[in-house]
Amino acid sequence: MLNQSAEYAVRVAVRLAKLEPGVWAQANDLATDVDVPANYLSKLLHQLAAAGVLESRRGRGGGFRLGRAADALTLAEVVKPFDPPARYRGCLLGGGRCNAAAACEAHEAWKPIADRVLAFLHETTVARMAGREVPRPRTGSRGQRVPRARTKRRMNSADRA
Repeated sequence: MLNQSAEYAVRVAVRLAKLEPGVWAQANDLATDVDVPANYLSKLLHQLAAAGVLESRRGRGGGFRLGRAADALTLAEVVKPFDPPARYRGCLLGGGRCNAAAACEAHEAWKPIADRVLAFLHETTVARMAGREVPRPRTGSRGQRVPRARTKRRMNSADRA
């Protein structure tokens, strides 16, 4: 569903998220790790750095790393330089922006799919894709923390006396 550059961008972001914080990865090592031609990946890495998704540092000990914590970086941000998520709002049949008032033949079937794709890109973090997502505390409907369920303590004979 994503174009090739966007897919490669996701692969490299996920790979970088699996590294220890603060570690810089070399472009050639990343190319090998994510199975992308080195010259092609080098261009993608620089575009991702220009977009703020990655940080880059030249010279000895340099390379690339995520521009911020993987749990604060969504897939939408990673793919945006190559495959803007807004394109899923366009007409599937190439007619521009469809809407309920001026719908194409595919609009009713495509809209729920496009909505789910966009939600996935905007809600899914690089950390989640890398298997490093930290569970967040459960919250109630008003955002307050929900206490853990309490278990009843069994009374022993000393408690009964």
